Amino acid sequence: MTKTPIRSRGTWRRHGWLSLALSLVAFAAAIFALRTGKPPPAQQITLTAGPSDTTRDVVARALADEISSRGVAARVVASGGTLSKLRLVDSGAVDFALVSGALRSDRYTRVREVAPLYVETLHVLVKQELADAAGRTLAALRGRTLNLGPSGSSSEGLATAVLALAGISQADIPGRESFAARHNDPAEIDTLLAHGGRDALPDAIFDLATVPSRIALKYVRRAKYRLVAVPFADAFRLSAIISEGAKQVSEEEVERLYTQDAVIPPFTYQIEPPVPAAPIHTLGVPLLLVANDQVSSETVERVLEAVFDSRFAHMHQPPLERSVLDLPARIQVHPGTLAFRQRDKRPITADDVEALSNSLSVIGALTGAGLFLWQGWRQRRQSRRDELFGAYMVKVAAIERQIVDLELASNIDLEPLISLQRELLQLKSETLEHFTDGALGGQAALFDLLVPINTARDHIGKLLLHIRENLEAKAEAEGRIAGDLWEEASEPTEKTAERVKEGVE
Repeated sequence: MTKTPIRSRGTWRRHGWLSLALSLVAFAAAIFALRTGKPPPAQQITLTAGPSDTTRDVVARALADEISSRGVAARVVASGGTLSKLRLVDSGAVDFALVSGALRSDRYTRVREVAPLYVETLHVLVKQELADAAGRTLAALRGRTLNLGPSGSSSEGLATAVLALAGISQADIPGRESFAARHNDPAEIDTLLAHGGRDALPDAIFDLATVPSRIALKYVRRAKYRLVAVPFADAFRLSAIISEGAKQVSEEEVERLYTQDAVIPPFTYQIEPPVPAAPIHTLGVPLLLVANDQVSSETVERVLEAVFDSRFAHMHQPPLERSVLDLPARIQVHPGTLAFRQRDKRPITADDVEALSNSLSVIGALTGAGLFLWQGWRQRRQSRRDELFGAYMVKVAAIERQIVDLELASNIDLEPLISLQRELLQLKSETLEHFTDGALGGQAALFDLLVPINTARDHIGKLLLHIRENLEAKAEAEGRIAGDLWEEASEPTEKTAERVKEGVE
C-alpha cells in the first residue's frame, strides 16, 4: 500500500484546521453582530403589589429577590389598591406592578401586560356567630357592617359586584336594602384587632388575595371569623352577558368574564377547629404582572426569566409554566413578552433572520467547507488507524505461523520460543501505547488485537511447559538438576541478547 508522504499529511492537516477555524470565527462574528447594538437590561426597577403586610406583597418581594439575582436590582414599593397601582404604572412612576384581573385596565394607555400569573381567591370572612346563616345565603349580610377593602381596590369592586348579584347594595341607592361599607387597609385592620373590641370589628370582610391570605389569617386566629362560600362563580361570570340596568361605578369596573371558580383547601387557616372545615368554593381572579410601555424589552425578558425559571414559579400549585403566555391577553402585550415567547418557538427570530440575510451565503459556504474538510480528516485518520491495525495483525499472524512451524518440528528448541515470547510482549506493549495515544482507535480495535496476541502467548506458554516437563524427565534420567538443563537450553538465547545489546551500545 502506498503511504502518503509525511509532508503532505502535515500540509493537509494545517489547511483543514485553518478552514475549520475560519468557519467557526465567521459564525461567531455573525452571532456577535446580531447582538451588537442591543441595549442591556435596566440596572434597577421598581415593583409594587399594593399595601405592605399582605400575601401579595410577600409574593412581590420573592419575585424581586429572583430578579435581583439576575443582575437587575428590584425594589418593592408600597401603594394603594388596583386602580392606584395602574395609575402609577401608567404615569411611569413605577415600572412593574402585580394587579388583579378583576378590574378593567384598558383605559390606561401606557400599561402593558407582561404575564398572567396564578389565580387569587375572594375570601369572605364572617363573625363566627353569623357564619352559619351567611353560609346558607349571603342575604344574611343585609344591614350589616362590611369591610370591602381599600377604596379603588379589586376587593372593593369584586365584593360590591357579588353583593349586588345577591340583591344587596349600598345605602345610597334608594329602594334597595343596604349595608354599611368600610374601607380599611391592612394597617387599620391591625389597629382594630390590637386595640378595638370585637364589637368594633365589621361583621364581614371581603378580601381578594393570594392563598393563604395574611389578612384572613389574622381575622380567623385573633377574632374568631369563619370563611363562607361564594358558590355561584359560574352565574357571576355569565351575568355579564345579561346584566341590565344602572350600575355603580365600582361594579362597572369589574371584568366578570375573567372570573372563575376557585377553591380554598380545608385547614388552610386553622387546624383546630379546622378553618375551613371543608373545601370552600369562591370566586377566583387571575393575578397579572404589568409594566409601563417604556420599560425596555430586555428588562422585561430578564423579569420573565425570574418568573418562570426560578423557585418563584413553584410558590403555588400548579407551578407557573411558560405556556400561560399563549393565553389571550387582557390588554396590549409588552414587546418584551413577545420576544420572550419567540425564544421557545424559534431559535432565530424574525429580526435575527433579517440581520443574517446578508451573511448566510458566506457562513454556509465556510461551514460546508469546514464540514467537508473535517469529514476528510476523519476518513484520513481512520485510514491510518486501519493501516496500523493491519500491520499489527500481519505481525501477529507471522508469529503464529512461526509457533506452528516450531510445534510441528521434530525437536522444539527453547531459544526461538523465548524470542517469540519476547516479541509478543513487545508487540502488546506497542499496541497499548498506540491505543493510549488514540492512534489505534477505540476499544473494539484494541480487543481485536489483544485476543490473538494473548492466544499466541498462551500457545507459547503451553510449548514451554512441554519443554520443561521433558527437561525434568531428562534430568531425572541422567541424575542431574532440571534447572541446570534449563539454563543450558536457554543460554544461547541469553548470549544472543547480550550480543544484540552490545551492538546497540
